[in-house]
Amino acid sequence: MPTLRSLFGRLDASLRARILIPTAVLFGLTLTAMVIGAVQSYGTGIERGRQERAEIFAHMVASGVSNVMLSGQPQAVPRLLESLVSHRGDLVTASLIAPSGLVSISSDASYIGARPWGRPDRFADTTVVTEPGGLENQYAVIQPVVNAVSCNRCHEGTAPVRGWLELRFSRDPVAEAKRELAGTLALAAGAALVALLAIALWLLGREAVGPLQRLVAVMRRAEAGELTVVADEGRTDELGVAARGFDATLAALRRSQAELEAFYQERMVRADRFAAVGEVATGLAHEIKNPLAGLSGALELLAEDLATHPRHAEVVGEMRHQVHRLTHTMESLLSFARPPKATLRSTEVNATLEKVLFLIRQQCRGTPVEVEARLAGALPLVLADPSQLEQVFLNLCLNAVQAMSGRAGSLRVGSRLGEAGLVVVEVADDGPGIPADLREQLFKPFFTTKREGNGLGLAISARIIAEHGGHIGYRCPPEGGTIFTVTLQESQAPRGADQVA
Repeated sequence: MPTLRSLFGRLDASLRARILIPTAVLFGLTLTAMVIGAVQSYGTGIERGRQERAEIFAHMVASGVSNVMLSGQPQAVPRLLESLVSHRGDLVTASLIAPSGLVSISSDASYIGARPWGRPDRFADTTVVTEPGGLENQYAVIQPVVNAVSCNRCHEGTAPVRGWLELRFSRDPVAEAKRELAGTLALAAGAALVALLAIALWLLGREAVGPLQRLVAVMRRAEAGELTVVADEGRTDELGVAARGFDATLAALRRSQAELEAFYQERMVRADRFAAVGEVATGLAHEIKNPLAGLSGALELLAEDLATHPRHAEVVGEMRHQVHRLTHTMESLLSFARPPKATLRSTEVNATLEKVLFLIRQQCRGTPVEVEARLAGALPLVLADPSQLEQVFLNLCLNAVQAMSGRAGSLRVGSRLGEAGLVVVEVADDGPGIPADLREQLFKPFFTTKREGNGLGLAISARIIAEHGGHIGYRCPPEGGTIFTVTLQESQAPRGADQVA
């Protein structure tokens, strides 16, 4: 059974077998039906012809028997009938039936005295009975035996019937002829079937299997990385259309590959340059940071000494402000070039936002900016570093407050549960929004529109959120303002579990 199943599996996997086997069965059934129909039609014609000849033969025999009996030699009739049976191969028995219906003379002695037809007077003319009772594979011809034409009542058409001649013929010659015809036609049909299958196999290989195999070979070469192959052979049929479609797909793939290679090459060059710049910036920041610390300390002492001189104190205060700004820029540069590793653990977003909102409310005290908290309850925990998450939210809120500098407005900080278990945090402001021509550069390092900014805040925030497996984006509603959206993944770890990213 497994061997048979594996054989069927191999046949089902072969295109030739799946087409040729049903074709062979269809051809075979068609030719078989044609042979059977031809044999039956031919056999019917042969049997009809033999029956017609048997009727003529019976008429001749009846005339002979009538003449013999009228010549006064009735004893010669049995010998005549036996002679007929012995000389004609398909004649089984020859008998005479008396007017009473009984067989009076027969070539088969056991048949004498039988009453085969009941009342034989119903056979007024030559009659062929195709299925005589009790006998198989035979047919009977019953011929009335009448007086000679010289009788006194012949002119009245009422010549008396002296009896009936019954001749029984065998159907074996017809069956033999049908068998011979069936054998001949079957041989011819078998040869025709083989020829048709050979032609079908050749056409299938030439028009379908061969082109498909070449197309599959080209596909495998393309799969192996050889994208310069061509499958089109110039065919105008469906296989040609498929090959040209594959070539078009391969051409599009080559273009996409070239574009990706160019894109990644550019990114790699930029990454290398950025890494080099980062190394230089890191070293430079370390070199500048210590002198700045000394300069800051010296300026503090100088400010104390010049406290009684307002004009000088103002200059020193500006110098201290610029030193503080440089120090902050150096720290941001170091954080961006050499970011600390995040310690991820299950974190409550709302708790982090509450800390940020407390600081922002202190920052906005005495300003026309109103801070609104719209925090959803029962949020799932997220896997994050709380300090880095606080840094991101604080930077977004400070940017929003600075965008509304000098005007009244509200800072709206909200949290909610998004789709697929994501936690969504939104920071919205009523500022002027982001100009359309600057939006593409918003998250690029060192890009800023603020006089006091260094352009690293959003770049660092975007990198932190990306390392947390989340996403940061923004939108600018038509009515004005900007809405920053941060999405974070739900934590799958138990509470308190720490993980270093």
